[in-house]
Amino acid sequence: MAFILLTNVAVISVSSPVARAAPPTLLIVSPVEGAIVANGTDVLVQFEVSGFTLTQPGRVGQVATPTEGHANVFLDGQYVRLLTDVEPFFLPVTSGPHTIRMQLVSDGGTALSPDVSASVRVVATRGPAVGVPRIAIVSPFPSETTGHDFYLSFRVSNFTLVEPHGQPNAPREGHVQVFYRTFVLKELATNDPILLVAMPEGDIEFGVRLVNNDGSPLTPDTLDTVSIRVAASTAVSLPLLFNGGMSLLLAFVLVVLLLRRRTSMARSRKTRNGDP
Repeated sequence: MAFILLTNVAVISVSSPVARAAPPTLLIVSPVEGAIVANGTDVLVQFEVSGFTLTQPGRVGQVATPTEGHANVFLDGQYVRLLTDVEPFFLPVTSGPHTIRMQLVSDGGTALSPDVSASVRVVATRGPAVGVPRIAIVSPFPSETTGHDFYLSFRVSNFTLVEPHGQPNAPREGHVQVFYRTFVLKELATNDPILLVAMPEGDIEFGVRLVNNDGSPLTPDTLDTVSIRVAASTAVSLPLLFNGGMSLLLAFVLVVLLLRRRTSMARSRKTRNGDP
């Protein structure tokens, strides 16, 4: 009987690698990059966090860990608030472009290593979110004859009128310029009718234009013009005189004549009766 002896047999042991925890991540879900925040509202920020637990800093007996802390929020580089939960929040913004940045930090307030942050750029406006801005002159009418002083009224749509105070430009927001030739006569932040005075006599053309907060024209240029005839006040008043004004004038003259006749008749009676 034969025996086979096996020696020097190598035994190989294969062990499973230890799974590493995923690094912390931060994602701003809303608003999206380049979003328009319209109608002067606050911006709603929604975000997601993974691999990291948001907690209230400064708790008694708190032990710092690399996967626990809070989030800091910055607006245009300025710190604005601290977050301890993954809940949507509102952020007030003024007209113009803004950058919103969020950063995960440890319980002590120091940035993680490597840094975990996210940012998004938005544009805020008091104007509407959509629509093509328009302006139209309602009065005076084309070819109308007026005096040197007259009222101008106009209609604005898809555009919000605001006082120009040096704020940045924003979509569908600004004011109105009233112009004659190359001269700006008035700048308006309301669509109320206005009185134009001492306009030159003759055939003239003037207009209204929507402009940005800095006074620059919109793109494309948004304006309306009207051509009218400015006449002397007497010439303009004649149609009014013959269309009702003459009747009032005749009635006034008749009353004066009647009063004078009554006075004259009373004096005659006194004279006949010998009254002094």
